[in-house]
Amino acid sequence: MANLVSPGVNVSVIDESFYVPSDAGTTPLIIVASGQDKKNGANDGTASGTQTANANQAFLISSQRELTETFGDPKFYTDAAGGSLNGYELNEYGLQAAYSFLGVANKAFILRVNVNTSDLIGSSSAPTANPVNGTYWFDLTSSSYGLFEWSSTNQSFTAITPKLITSATDLVGNSTTGAPRPEYGSKGQYAINTTTVTNPIYFKNDTNSWVQVGSTDWHISHPTIEGTATSGTLTNEHTIVINGVTVTLSGTTFANLVTSINNAKIPGVTAAVDAVSGKLEIYHNGTNYGDSVGGANSINISTGTGTILATVGITAGTYNGAQFLQAAHSSRPTWKTSEDNRPSGSVWFKTTSPNSGANLITKLYASSTATFSTVANPLYINSHTAIFNLDPSNGGTAITAGTLYSQFNVTEQTAVNDTDTTLPVGDFQTFRYEGGETVVTSKTTDPVALQGSFVMAESIKGQAALSSKTVTVSNLDGSTIADAEDFVAAISSAGFTNVEASVVATGEFKGAIQIKHKLGGEIRAYDVTNTPLATAGFSAATAHSYGTYTANSSTLLDNLYDVPAGATEDSTSLPATIVFSNFKRLSYTASLNAPTDEPADGTLWYNTNLDADIMAHNGTTFKGYLEVYASTDPNGPQFSATEPTTQSDGTALANNDLWIDTSDLENYPALYRYNTSATISSTNTSNGTTVTTTGAKFELVDKADQTTEDGIVFADARYHTTAEAKPGNATGAGTASSIKDLLSDDFLDPDAPDPALYPKSILLWNTRRSGYNVKEYKNDHVTTTTYPGSGSTGLGNVRQSNESVSNYYPDRWVTKSTNNADGSGTFGRKAQRQVIVNQLKSEIDTNQAIREDQRGFNVIACPGYPEVISNMVGLNTDRNETAFVVGDTPFRLAGTSTAVSNWSNNTAGATSDGETGLVTASEYLGVFYPSGQSTDNAGNTIIVPPAHMILRTLANNDNIGFPWFAPAGTRRGVVDNATGVGYIEASTGEFESVSLTESVRDTLHTAKVNPITFFAGAGIVNFGNLTKVASSSTSALDRINVSRLTVFLRNQLDSIAKPFIFEPNDELTRNEIKQAVESFLLELVGQRALFDFLVVCDDTNNTPTRIDRNELYVDIAIEPVKSVEFIYIPLRIKNTGEIAKLGN
Repeated sequence: MANLVSPGVNVSVIDESFYVPSDAGTTPLIIVASGQDKKNGANDGTASGTQTANANQAFLISSQRELTETFGDPKFYTDAAGGSLNGYELNEYGLQAAYSFLGVANKAFILRVNVNTSDLIGSSSAPTANPVNGTYWFDLTSSSYGLFEWSSTNQSFTAITPKLITSATDLVGNSTTGAPRPEYGSKGQYAINTTTVTNPIYFKNDTNSWVQVGSTDWHISHPTIEGTATSGTLTNEHTIVINGVTVTLSGTTFANLVTSINNAKIPGVTAAVDAVSGKLEIYHNGTNYGDSVGGANSINISTGTGTILATVGITAGTYNGAQFLQAAHSSRPTWKTSEDNRPSGSVWFKTTSPNSGANLITKLYASSTATFSTVANPLYINSHTAIFNLDPSNGGTAITAGTLYSQFNVTEQTAVNDTDTTLPVGDFQTFRYEGGETVVTSKTTDPVALQGSFVMAESIKGQAALSSKTVTVSNLDGSTIADAEDFVAAISSAGFTNVEASVVATGEFKGAIQIKHKLGGEIRAYDVTNTPLATAGFSAATAHSYGTYTANSSTLLDNLYDVPAGATEDSTSLPATIVFSNFKRLSYTASLNAPTDEPADGTLWYNTNLDADIMAHNGTTFKGYLEVYASTDPNGPQFSATEPTTQSDGTALANNDLWIDTSDLENYPALYRYNTSATISSTNTSNGTTVTTTGAKFELVDKADQTTEDGIVFADARYHTTAEAKPGNATGAGTASSIKDLLSDDFLDPDAPDPALYPKSILLWNTRRSGYNVKEYKNDHVTTTTYPGSGSTGLGNVRQSNESVSNYYPDRWVTKSTNNADGSGTFGRKAQRQVIVNQLKSEIDTNQAIREDQRGFNVIACPGYPEVISNMVGLNTDRNETAFVVGDTPFRLAGTSTAVSNWSNNTAGATSDGETGLVTASEYLGVFYPSGQSTDNAGNTIIVPPAHMILRTLANNDNIGFPWFAPAGTRRGVVDNATGVGYIEASTGEFESVSLTESVRDTLHTAKVNPITFFAGAGIVNFGNLTKVASSSTSALDRINVSRLTVFLRNQLDSIAKPFIFEPNDELTRNEIKQAVESFLLELVGQRALFDFLVVCDDTNNTPTRIDRNELYVDIAIEPVKSVEFIYIPLRIKNTGEIAKLGN
């Protein structure tokens, strides 16, 4: 207080009104797992709490509406018929429990861990990501290809549906430019190789060879002339005349005649005897060879001497060869007998869409709408014809960027003379218009010696053909050397309509020449005298190869291409060498289904396929099963609910055959190995003795054995065969090799288990390729960075003779569902659960925010996950045991005394809490049984964990009483958010309702598990008040009401004591804090929390030594009020009048 110097008044305020703040009430921390990026409750946005950025944050939620807006409606899955999936691992039990709790309370902390349960929805195919915006897709399924085959017999066309090759594995050499493999397809079929941009069209001929339609090999696959006789004897030295060449027979057989015809070397003509019918067949190779009668691609045959033609059944005359015509629907081929009379097998590639003509469905992806939209893609013979058809009036200015067209006969081949053997073949390639003027800028600066001449042809409005002019470059100042200005002047004075040239004035290529077509059209050009174009920098050497494009090239010029090969070979009027074009090769994906991108790093995949790649140890390494046991089933392990009696192909079972029993998927995999020398035990029915014999049977493989020859290892080993693992320069993880192919292959990824650590004959269950587990996508998992070098020990792929991994797929699917403690793999729903549980455990153990004092919760629960009980207890310990932990029992724990006792006492010897057993004990943990039946927000009947019911029961208890009242019994333990209790039958998935009998309740009481049961007249009631203390503990903390009282006291005493920190450590402070504590405890006596208490805070427990350490001790002893749990009512039966006498 300040001293007054002059008269006045000084008023000071001394605050001695310290009080204990009220308790926050029941405030739980509910830890949940859910889908990611869910819709909010109003369905008009994303629920912020489900976004990745907000994962692992504790949200304080005050109402049901706020919960659904933040985390969306709790999701419970149903089957195809709309029935609830009981105990499904992706159901959002925690959010549903929180929603129910907030119906009677107004505060809860919700922590969503960073696991996207939606990623764990099962799929038989690997997940993908949406394609990049602007991705083009050649939709092979929706497209039609306009191929029609001619029948001279029927005088009609048959529409052809070609096979579509989408994988290089179907091509010779596994090369995209190879022909289809001989074993692919059947004779007479057509195929299109869509793995290369030119989409070559093939036909499989009678020799089982694939030939490109239109090629000479294709022509000689269709006889121009076919005899009718299947056999006969010819006369030696008789003659026939073919295209003016006399053929003299040497011999008497059809085969001799074939030899004579072929030895005559008639241009374009060959012969053969059909291997099936025996008929003579004469072929023309389709080139321009012929004679004066028939012309190109024809054979004129006549008799010279003798009866050869009559014997083989051929009528003299002129025959036309097979034809491949690429033309619009309006240009019908004239192949009828009354017209050109073409043979069967001739093909019309109808290049326009009417009447089942070609319609190449090409689509463009827009990320804004997440859809593919069709883009028109007509076929034309070349780019300038495309410009004319797309924009005849403007010559190109009205064609928008992104316009597509496909060129057929990509090499622009035509047979122009007798020496031209390059024929137009079946293929097509798609090009994309870049838009604007067609501009090509040379990279040759200040060129000189440009004198000479060249021809340049431009596209013009209203004309399909190019307009050609000769440009002569000379020095305008009279000297002998022409420069860039002279070159530009020559083009300007040549009289072009749309072509302009200029000298670049600024920039890196200042002084270079720029040529453009101002309408965005096409220019073709070639040097005539000297090389003015090439010297100026415009040549095949600076042009992109036609149909290709190299981005950001230091030497090649944008929009400049060399002309198609056929355009140079076949053109005498315009043998151009370079083409200036605004059409660029389209980059696209050709596929039967919409393309996707590779998954994002960390994407999860629950693979629902029941298949398995099982390898065997041969004493040195792990190999494909058939490589070690060649006589076993050629299709690998058999999956069946009953024991197989033969191999999958019907042959007899062999030693080491494998069978996987699918009758019990809950405990998958039950793997059996066939042993022809097994020990078989049986009982003699006559005397009851055990008889042991040797025979064949399937023996169960011990999944927990990873050390003996009879055991099995569960680990990632490979995804591909040797051939398919090394595509070279590929991205992603690739497509999995088939189980059948893997059986005979010994490839191993570099992260496969070390074979040196395991004995011969032990099995390896390859979890990377096998199904029914959860995998995670890992980018750059196998690269030269992670596995550098090759050749030497420890470098490259150490499992494959240290070869380099440079040509491997870089990404991998890595098993996310870790093995069980005994080394066996986790599969099915347990694999899904393992992934979720691991993330829950990690977050509970490491999250620092939920360990901070300002997070004022006093209950901890993770509904549906008994596996995290120990983690929640650990969290509570870190918080100085200021909360009560609600623990669940498993959904599938049967309602029998034996099952419950075995689980709670951990008879199975589990090493951690879970479905096998309960390990954790704590005075601040309550465990409840069984599960309940309730409804979700959509009104569907669902199964909920015990914590769903107990959280709300705790809130109801505290609303009508206090935390130190037992939340049990018919007054404060009534469960009002469930309609039934029971468990899920593991074998059927059905909910089994139970009413816990007194004997079962006795077992639960002994095991310190609290029963939730039904009582007539009261409904469903929590009928237990026990904490899960150690079996040897007999303290008052073995009751929930005392445990929660202790939690309450810890929190409140902390609040009482904090204001005294840094106060003087003297008697006055000790008296004040003692008074505050006593006042608080006295109130608790009145509220039926305590029978009595004692507070000591004086110099007896605050010695000078403690004071010198800046310590103050307040020792408190309490006698907590116990709950009534055992009521004994002795009932004595008396004779008449005895009771009255007792009163006297």
